Amino acid sequence: MSEERRNLYRILHVQPEAPLEVIRASYRTLMSTLRAHPDLGGDPEAAARINAAYAVLTDPERRRAYDRSLKAGGGRSAPPPAPCTPLPGCC
Repeated sequence: MSEERRNLYRILHVQPEAPLEVIRASYRTLMSTLRAHPDLGGDPEAAARINAAYAVLTDPERRRAYDRSLKAGGGRSAPPPAPCTPLPGCC
């Protein structure tokens, strides 16, 4: 996958100040209800972007670093996502 240049908050359809509960709910909605998960007919690349965004935004330390990078870079690009660890019940 090429370097991710989209805003991780936009990928998960949440605001930057969204609490963890909202991020989790949005992730579950995207992957199951909106059928983004490849097992439900979704695009594997889109699911990988969603998983990468979720991994960063649910880890407090990584989220702070990402937020700092947005402020430093004017919010135009995201750092490359870290390797994804499958979540329980996913993949």
